[in-house]
Amino acid sequence: MMASQKRRSPAGTGLARRTSYGPKHSTTARDANARVPHNWRERLPDPTTYYASQVTKLGKANANGWAQGVCPFHDDHNASLSVNVSEARGGWRCFASCGGGDLVGFHIKRTGLGFREAVRDLIRGHA
Repeated sequence: MMASQKRRSPAGTGLARRTSYGPKHSTTARDANARVPHNWRERLPDPTTYYASQVTKLGKANANGWAQGVCPFHDDHNASLSVNVSEARGGWRCFASCGGGDLVGFHIKRTGLGFREAVRDLIRGHA
């Protein structure tokens, strides 16, 4: 049977499937499925440095470690984004309904990468 010929469906299902006898994953897919290091949380960038490079008009942190800035996820003219720069997880929350989460979630939303790719991007310093 040739590389992309249709196979007959199992009896009674009426479904046919295509088979491919090439490599199971492309290089990109293999890299995307690679595991993240076991100590990835310890290797994330400092939230203060990361958010300062990603958020415009980021103010000084208050006593609880939260700083306000302009949200990069929507057309924003006021400081509707709060980021926590004092905790390692780097929590964030947009009060204009863009969402919230931690530093990795922010990077995922900002870049459109998957979780593993985003973590590897952050620990390599390409934020």
